[in-house]
Amino acid sequence: MQARTRLILIASGTFLAGALTGATIASTLLDETPPADVQPTRPVEDAPAVTKQSAEDEPIGVISAVTAPPVDQTVTETNEPAPATDSAGATDEPTAETIALIARVEELTDGWGRMQAELAQLRERVARVERREPDPAESESSGTGQTRPSTPEEQREALLRVGVTPEAAEDIIWRRSQLSLARLDLRDEAAREGWLSTARYREELRSLNEQRTSIEDEIGPDAYDRYLFETGQPNRVAVDSVLPGSAADETGLQPGDVIERYGDVKVLSFDDLRGATSSGARGELVPVSLVRGGERIEVWLPRGPIGIGLDSTRADPSR
Repeated sequence: MQARTRLILIASGTFLAGALTGATIASTLLDETPPADVQPTRPVEDAPAVTKQSAEDEPIGVISAVTAPPVDQTVTETNEPAPATDSAGATDEPTAETIALIARVEELTDGWGRMQAELAQLRERVARVERREPDPAESESSGTGQTRPSTPEEQREALLRVGVTPEAAEDIIWRRSQLSLARLDLRDEAAREGWLSTARYREELRSLNEQRTSIEDEIGPDAYDRYLFETGQPNRVAVDSVLPGSAADETGLQPGDVIERYGDVKVLSFDDLRGATSSGARGELVPVSLVRGGERIEVWLPRGPIGIGLDSTRADPSR
């Protein structure tokens, strides 16, 4: 009787221990199983397939074998990393249109830098002119050591060297001196009477300036060309730069070309060239005489903006 009771107690304990163990395992499995309303993190077709086996094929408690997804036979092995893609499947590699756009931006940036440098040089030249200082580049290129005549005697000598008669030279110098004195008197009178910054002063000064005749008008463009050269002043306009896509670019103008004539106008200064390009019918073809590498050539440009940066230089008119 006691042995049977002991056997029953042992069986009951064993059953309870097994039941507790089974409950613990079931609770663990239930905790690891995702809820039914949670969607998988990757597409269903990418999930590994599980082979089904019957109870007769496999002992109880053995997990079924998992098969790997089929391998795409067209994929080749490579050491290079695959290009990154976005959610739409597009690669990060730049397209031909993007590369062309970047190149265009860089080209415009370089062009803007050149324009800024040319503008800085122009401002420096204007400041020197206002201070009446000689241009170092022009002084070095001339190599003559000549400077602009500043006294009536120097102006007279320069006029005589270019073929102006002594009587004409004296008349030119006298009239220019009298005009300068008249401007000084006008400023002094306006400052004393308090109308220096008024419209009256500007109008009277404009009237005086209209009486002024330039030396070029007095002696003619050819003699004035020689006068500028003899006194060490710039007497030619040179091409400093060419804007892409401009009339100059399409015609073949090059930096260093010296413009001697634009149509019928002898080009001795920036103002001569600007005035010539702005007159006449826009777009009409105009013959332009150039000096390139010591050789004179002729090109045809449509009247209007040429599209060049300008520089001043000197050239012997007798050559």
